[in-house]
Amino acid sequence: MTIEPSYHETKLALVERRAPDLVIIRYHEGVAFDSDGIAEVIGVCERITGDKDFGMITVLPEQGEINLEAVRQEHSTEGVNTRVRAHALVASEGLFRKLAEIHYTYHPQQHQVRMFGTVPEAVEWIRARLDGREPA
Repeated sequence: MTIEPSYHETKLALVERRAPDLVIIRYHEGVAFDSDGIAEVIGVCERITGDKDFGMITVLPEQGEINLEAVRQEHSTEGVNTRVRAHALVASEGLFRKLAEIHYTYHPQQHQVRMFGTVPEAVEWIRARLDGREPA
């Protein structure tokens, strides 16, 4: 049985359900991050994965704005906290990478979070985590 990817547009991002256990969030360039927009993205992830455990990849934009309250706030819900097995962030060496590093330093997660430079690297790491292999 082949699972077709599904795509879900939100105010801030395109959320792709690439497989039953893999979600990729691609934030739009020039986006203005805020708590309501992030909550919408998380809600879509929870809805499209149902009650299954999953890996999540977040692709951060090169340019955009962020409300500092959104950096200070923990956005994960109970559903995300208990079902996300690993979270890969993909970002260039810019502002959003630094803000993500700060955010996850102050808001440690129950699952492993790791930063990558490309989506294929992130997918390989997530697949290894979901398959129970030790990633390189």
